[in-house]
Amino acid sequence: MAVHIEKLNIESFRGIRDLSLENLNLVNIIAGDNNSGKTSILESLMFLCDPKDFNNILRIARARDVKHSFANTSLYENFINLFPKNIDKLRVSISGVCKGDFVSVEMLGEQSIMLLSPDDLFQNQNVATRTERKKQYPDGLEANTFKGKLFCTLGESSEEQTLEFHTHSRTVGRGIGQNSYLNVIYLSPLEHMSGNIFDKILRDDQYKEICINVLRLFDPQISDLLYLKNELTGQTVEYIKHETLGNMPISTYGDGIKKVLSLSNGIAQAANGVLMIDELETAMHAKYYDDIFRFMIKACKQFHVQLFITTHNMEVIDKLLATQGYDNQEDTDDIAVITFKKESGNTQTLSRTLLGRRAHSNREEFGFEVRL
Repeated sequence: MAVHIEKLNIESFRGIRDLSLENLNLVNIIAGDNNSGKTSILESLMFLCDPKDFNNILRIARARDVKHSFANTSLYENFINLFPKNIDKLRVSISGVCKGDFVSVEMLGEQSIMLLSPDDLFQNQNVATRTERKKQYPDGLEANTFKGKLFCTLGESSEEQTLEFHTHSRTVGRGIGQNSYLNVIYLSPLEHMSGNIFDKILRDDQYKEICINVLRLFDPQISDLLYLKNELTGQTVEYIKHETLGNMPISTYGDGIKKVLSLSNGIAQAANGVLMIDELETAMHAKYYDDIFRFMIKACKQFHVQLFITTHNMEVIDKLLATQGYDNQEDTDDIAVITFKKESGNTQTLSRTLLGRRAHSNREEFGFEVRL
């Protein structure tokens, strides 16, 4: 069973303090009310995918802005928001067990205002721009600056890095490639509306083959994904090739198949790794839950993908539990239901983890509220 992340401990990260999650499963349902920190759990798991790379931390910092086209928060602000508020010293501390290794990331530091020289500010600009900017700011500029340390442990290997990051730090060259330690893919609630899912799939033959295989779990007669040119407009159109219906524009399938395509692409990219789906129910009609959830969990098993899902919808939780056939009294249980909340006046985040069979039994017998 593809349980790549076995345990997670969050000592301090965003609004979460002193949280420990153990016995993580193949499918992990993270349940809780709105603004209870579910997305922060996914982000904390992403820290473990490449613990020695500061670029990975910056990717996590800006992930929430990337999914909102109207967001204009600076990367520096996003970075500072990773740290819990109302504490004297900035500190993020996350650890866990991944692929049998102990992994930890700790970031310590302080903010200050520094006067940056023109050479520090514009060193990455081209010659013409650098010359012009030095004329504009001959004395440099003040900047909010973070100075600190990054401590990383991966198995028996440990590293320490000195960090200095300020409001004028350039982000060019800070793109993130595939995770070098643990392959982790994150799907935002509106991923299916990004408009480039088809492009992502068709650019890679291996991903395309996996996606088609996943779609066949949903509809066995789907045989290909392709672009065809519209004879009237000359524009290329996204098509799904169906053995009975022929070539059908993807638009004729509606949001349901787009959601399936988004999930298929995510599963393909996360093969032999971890897939995180934030707010699974977004833009998905409840009548599709049974089919989509069954194909999704079947595909994750087939491609050795560990799944983390956030939701605040009880029907989603019930339908995910229903995929396991608990009424047949099978011994296997691939689901864990993790619920958590923060009580007023208590900085610690409270959590409870139930195996899917127990959660299902409590729901069936007592109408049990899975969420805390």
